[in-house]
Amino acid sequence: MTVRDDALVGQIITPLRRYIPVGWFDWEPYGKRPRSWWPDLFMFLGFLALAFFVSYPSWLVRLDVEVRLWAVDANDLEWLTAIAKGGAEFGQARTVATVTLLIAIWCALRSRSIRPLLMYVISFITLASILGLKHLLGRPLSQHPFKLLQVSPEGPLLFTYHPEGGGNIVDATAFPSGHAVNSILLFGLIVMLIGHVIPAWARWALLIAPPVIVFSSQVYLGQHWLTDEPAGFLLGLIIIRSAKRVPWHTIPLGPLSVFDPATRRTILISVLLILGVMLTPTLHLIPALISAAVLPTLGLIWLWLSTKAKQHREALEAAELDAALARETAGQGPEGDPEIPSQPSDRRPRA
Repeated sequence: MTVRDDALVGQIITPLRRYIPVGWFDWEPYGKRPRSWWPDLFMFLGFLALAFFVSYPSWLVRLDVEVRLWAVDANDLEWLTAIAKGGAEFGQARTVATVTLLIAIWCALRSRSIRPLLMYVISFITLASILGLKHLLGRPLSQHPFKLLQVSPEGPLLFTYHPEGGGNIVDATAFPSGHAVNSILLFGLIVMLIGHVIPAWARWALLIAPPVIVFSSQVYLGQHWLTDEPAGFLLGLIIIRSAKRVPWHTIPLGPLSVFDPATRRTILISVLLILGVMLTPTLHLIPALISAAVLPTLGLIWLWLSTKAKQHREALEAAELDAALARETAGQGPEGDPEIPSQPSDRRPRA
């Protein structure tokens, strides 16, 4: 019985794919491309509806206050509070984003490609827009509910920049919850990065468990108002669905194609630049502005130098090819065919 080559690959090589050394296979993000934009539209409308109902003293605002006051009394159990603080880390950017970056680095090294890192950066940068949205909407934080009620008896509304109970405009960043966005987006990126090499139950656990844990932990600890959480979940779902629509493994890289296939040095420099971008928001204003100006400049210089180096290599290769063709042409006869040495004839001359 003859076994076809593709059957051999399917039965032996494919199951071992997760263990095969770096560079043997091209990386491809896991997950199907969403077919419709209607769910995204409904989720965005849901976010707008939540924002509307917390912009005036509605029943939803009163529910937020009641749940927050319940959390004040419920925090008596120290062991449960400790568990909740650990659960809140599933939405902490400094924790989950670091783990996601390590997984993206592993995928980049394994496939010799910067595409996993590119997907991580572009999708992660959207979190910066969420931070800007939080400042724009300006909902007071929930950590000081009693002080807030003293200065704002109508409750924690949007655009409430009181000097207490959420502080000034810099600190009024409760809506939407960034932890909720992270629990959807970053764990969704992890599944997109390594979904092919983990079992189905692990994929579902990564997609479902973190949002549930973050929601329960933050509401119990009083780190956010109740409505901040679903607002963050909706935005996180919109972002991750948008990321799934991009064919990261085939999208043209443009000028970045100079880095494909990627060497270990290329991946290392890319990671250093990414870390710099991630640390920039944690700096004070002046260092952050300097970092925001220096990092892109260094990246552009690196791209320019890499492009020049590639052009130089291509020129050398073209010169070597021309020299080889010239040597072959020099060894040919007048008609352009290789010269064939004459052999003495076996035929005797006629008498």
